[in-house]
Amino acid sequence: MNLRNILFICAVFVFYCSKVSANEVFYLAAEPVIRIGLTTNARSVSITTTDSSLVAVSPDEPQKFLATNKISVSARSYRPPEFDVYYFEIPNIASLQEGDELAKDAREATKEKTFVKLDAKTNMWRVRIGERRETVEEANEFKKGLSEKGFETEIVTERIVQPSTDAVTLSRQIQQGGKTEVRSLIKPTGSSQPTSGEISANLREVMVSGASSTAKFSSLKSVAFGSINERAVPVRFNGKAYRGRIEVFVNSRGSLTVVNAVSLEDYLLGVVPNELSLPAIEAQKAQAIAARTYAVANIGQFGKQGFDLLPTVRSQVYNGHSSESRMGTQAVLETRGIVATYQGKPITAYYTSTCGGRTENSENIFEENEPYLRGVECSLEGKKHFEPFLIKTLRQPAKMRDDKNLKLVRLMSLFAVNGFQLNTAQLNDDWFEDEPTSSELSNWLNQLAVRFGKTFPNVTKDSAKPLELAGILAKFVYGDNYANTLLSEADINYQLAFDDAGEIPQNRRADVAILFRDGFFSLYPDLTLKPNKAFSRARMLRLIEQIYQQKKWFPILQTGASKSSENGKLVLRVGKTDKQFVVRADVFLLRQFGDDFYQVKEAALVGGETVNFQSNSLGEVTYLEIKPTTTTATAERMSSFTLWNTNLSPSAVQSRLSRYVRGIGSLIDVRIARQGFSRRAIDLEIVGTNGVFHLKGGKIRSALRLNEQLFALNKRYDSTGRATSYNFTGRGWGHGVGMCQYGAYGLAKMGVKYDAILKHYYT
Repeated sequence: MNLRNILFICAVFVFYCSKVSANEVFYLAAEPVIRIGLTTNARSVSITTTDSSLVAVSPDEPQKFLATNKISVSARSYRPPEFDVYYFEIPNIASLQEGDELAKDAREATKEKTFVKLDAKTNMWRVRIGERRETVEEANEFKKGLSEKGFETEIVTERIVQPSTDAVTLSRQIQQGGKTEVRSLIKPTGSSQPTSGEISANLREVMVSGASSTAKFSSLKSVAFGSINERAVPVRFNGKAYRGRIEVFVNSRGSLTVVNAVSLEDYLLGVVPNELSLPAIEAQKAQAIAARTYAVANIGQFGKQGFDLLPTVRSQVYNGHSSESRMGTQAVLETRGIVATYQGKPITAYYTSTCGGRTENSENIFEENEPYLRGVECSLEGKKHFEPFLIKTLRQPAKMRDDKNLKLVRLMSLFAVNGFQLNTAQLNDDWFEDEPTSSELSNWLNQLAVRFGKTFPNVTKDSAKPLELAGILAKFVYGDNYANTLLSEADINYQLAFDDAGEIPQNRRADVAILFRDGFFSLYPDLTLKPNKAFSRARMLRLIEQIYQQKKWFPILQTGASKSSENGKLVLRVGKTDKQFVVRADVFLLRQFGDDFYQVKEAALVGGETVNFQSNSLGEVTYLEIKPTTTTATAERMSSFTLWNTNLSPSAVQSRLSRYVRGIGSLIDVRIARQGFSRRAIDLEIVGTNGVFHLKGGKIRSALRLNEQLFALNKRYDSTGRATSYNFTGRGWGHGVGMCQYGAYGLAKMGVKYDAILKHYYT
């Protein structure tokens, strides 16, 4: 979808959107009520409120105050209304002729209709006078009037069973068939007065039972229950609180369907925290718009069952009022009425938990081929993706050519933050191969003097040469005249068995020998010491490193696993909280590539890296080395499903596939025949003894029951070429189409706004 074709409409809703041109903004008229099918096979349900009373509403009927805050609802076979009527008869007449004469006299005296009938029980005749009366009071009064005119009658009571208009209407609805599974009247019928008509033997009615008399009734209509103050006090179904009302009706199985009828925006309050609870407001706002768009686009999806959506992953996860959160509510309120559209219609706003680094084109998973459901990377473009996580330094990275000097960059950086003088803005090979300046040499040797507890040496221009340096170091390490006292001439000659040992004067031979013996001094590649040649910085640093290693003087660096960097700060997880460390602008910054650390100008901490660092007395990080994470660097990296592994036996694979592909025979092999944009398997070739079969699209994930269908497949084979084990290494959780929820969270943490998040995934 071109970005110009995406509209985010801020308004309230109607049940449909009319088509408009791509750039036209249109406003919708009214917020719909969404019907959520909470359960479709209940025998009995409990509905309560903490308000003073429940109210009940049915089509064509006024609101009924139930005078109780708890009722139970069940279904029972329909019981049509029964009532008594009263007739007036003169009994025990011996003959028909006598009866006819008596009937004539009564007709003339009372002006009422009369007729004669035979009483089958007594074989006597009876005369009925007048029309029936429907109350006892009317019957007694009419009998009294007949008696005053000389006609002594008895009252004959007859019980009438006559179905209501609701029963007749519902019976016709059932008889006419159709696809609906609803077996209660959910729309107005016009009347509930008794009437005639054929009644279905399968009618069942909603039976309500509560403590008060008004809470005891039955109905062939759906009954919706709510609190008196339903905005402040949500109604509860089986203990769980819901906004709006809880509607109950009978379904085609004879059990109860329970529906939460709730306004769209209130519905979203119970969706957003369940679909995306991650603490980033822009991600939750993107989720609110996606969920709102999905709901509007799918009104009536389960219409034949009497509701719009399910509260599960089949539609959207909805857990009512009890699951609402502060941030989720804020996200819904701040995006109120906004939906994503394409060419004037709400988009099919699919979203997936964890996309595995890339989303997929819709037609490769579902049947729809939507131009706005294209596969995209779950990251921003190029280096822009890492900008929010960068740690930067003002120091110029070392410029090295010689491998042997590379490790010295890390060593000198670590020494520099621990008091060793560094007099260059950029380390390079030439600097390391030059001899140290007098200032550097004095500082470096003074650092050693402090460590050994010795006085500072008198440093001259010759102090970097092996002969004078040997004297200084021997005093530091061993004390005065140690080597000359304890080494024999044989010992000295044994250690000084190299080509130019003869150039070492007698008074330095013992000191040089003991430094070789204990591994502090080393030769040049040509088997010479070059006693009169000053040590380069590189040789001096390696010498000091050797001393520090033997004495275990290297500083112990702080270490930890990083969280995503925020505003150039180092963030580590400490216990249950995140702790931030300020990084000095001139920090020595190193990043590992392969086995070696390299000085860098900037490095991204996306989270999960191992970091070693040193801080100064102010708590500022002065030295930082980063070992890159082996996990993903995509926006969804916080998900626990960025990488997963499943091993299946051939029998398990065949068992799972056989639910979708029949007639395989004995399974021989499974191969990925085709991959989509995101490298998801979209065509699986199944080789069996009965032939070659194919499974395509989203059915692959469903059949194999994997977290995702973005996977690499590794197999072992026997000598006949039959696969004997299947290893699925994959990424992601869900179908992989549309907005990646963990990706949205990651982008939001990077500072991306909700509208840009939506445009990224619905593109």
